[in-house]
Amino acid sequence: MIRELRKKFILVMMLSLFIVMGILVAGINIVYARNNRSLTDSTIEFLYANSGTFPDSASPSGGASPASGTDMAPPEDAASRGKKENGFGGHITADTKFETSFFMVTVDADGKITKVNHGAVASVSEDEISQYAQTILSSGDTRGRVDYFRYALYTPADGSRVIVAVNCYQQMRQESTLLLVSSGAGLLCMAAVYVLVLLMSRRVTRPVEESVEKQRQFITDAGHELKTPITIISANAEVLQMQTGENQWVDSIKNQTRRLNHLVKNLLELSKLDESAPAELFTEVDLSALVGEVAESFEVPAQAAGKTFFTEIQPGVTLAGSREELYKLTSILLDNALKYTNDGGTIRVSLQKQRRVALSVYNTCAYMDPEKTGRLFERFYRADESRSRETGGSGIGLSIAQAIVERHGGKISASAPDGKSITFTAVFSASVH
Repeated sequence: MIRELRKKFILVMMLSLFIVMGILVAGINIVYARNNRSLTDSTIEFLYANSGTFPDSASPSGGASPASGTDMAPPEDAASRGKKENGFGGHITADTKFETSFFMVTVDADGKITKVNHGAVASVSEDEISQYAQTILSSGDTRGRVDYFRYALYTPADGSRVIVAVNCYQQMRQESTLLLVSSGAGLLCMAAVYVLVLLMSRRVTRPVEESVEKQRQFITDAGHELKTPITIISANAEVLQMQTGENQWVDSIKNQTRRLNHLVKNLLELSKLDESAPAELFTEVDLSALVGEVAESFEVPAQAAGKTFFTEIQPGVTLAGSREELYKLTSILLDNALKYTNDGGTIRVSLQKQRRVALSVYNTCAYMDPEKTGRLFERFYRADESRSRETGGSGIGLSIAQAIVERHGGKISASAPDGKSITFTAVFSASVH
């Protein structure tokens, strides 16, 4: 149990870290990509507004110097000369024309290319620019990307259309590099944290392990201490019955001591199965023969109680495990079915092997809430208290069955889809052959 707790702790920690790192890496890359796109769009807007020219040091706006007069722009200092704001804190400067590769295409109302400005791009020819223009026009989008060019399509008042496309190759490379570096850094961080969590998990779960060990030791000690008084009470009841004859009070004492003795035995067995020590050396068990043997011992009492009993046992099924524990598992499931099958009902035990070994026990019942099947394996849980008292159930047998199955590397489940029958299925993956 502690080992499973450690696994779950490590899984939850790593899953939480993976989600946080994923959000962080994705957020950084998305913000960076959006910032690049915003800067590029601002540059495209500036190029369109300035007819494909950038400002020089003498003319910050990219055009002629402002006229003198009352509307003259205020003087600029040397630090701001030749700069223009470009969104997201970027600037258009006199050096931007050496950093930006772009082309502009003007298309008339008839769809004919009338002007191509490709003096700022050397990587594509005029024919390729024309092909890009046709692709952009046919797409119907006013903004987007074609190959490594980001473009915008404008429609002036004269009915023509102007395409401005800026080369984003370097930005795309930077985005890819950032994604690669941030993802690699995230994976390295996760690997380092995994090692730390793996080393620290034992210390984290140690208090729980000590608490469970104390609880197990208490159950073991209490069980052994209870054995003596139960034995004495049972012996005294036998003597009293010999002296006084049949008596309902004496019979009640004997019944309750038998029930208490059975409960103590189950508690001790469950405590033993919960021990964290490694399981005994398993051997190859002929599960088909074992299930058939147990089923045969339950068939007669089932038929005597007016219940139909079926077996579907595939021959030759073997399993690596403890024969004693697997015998106990099958007995618990069949005993549970015998107790809770309704009058005239049906019991069916099945053993099949395909990819895995599956042992299932089916029985009809008066009513079983499908939503409560998951709680049937809880210790001392009883779906029908009155029925459990009548049959003498303690609510711990299925917990023992679950412990046995998990000890053999399998899983057990219960299903009651129609509420009128229930099936317990134990699936094992550690099959032999």
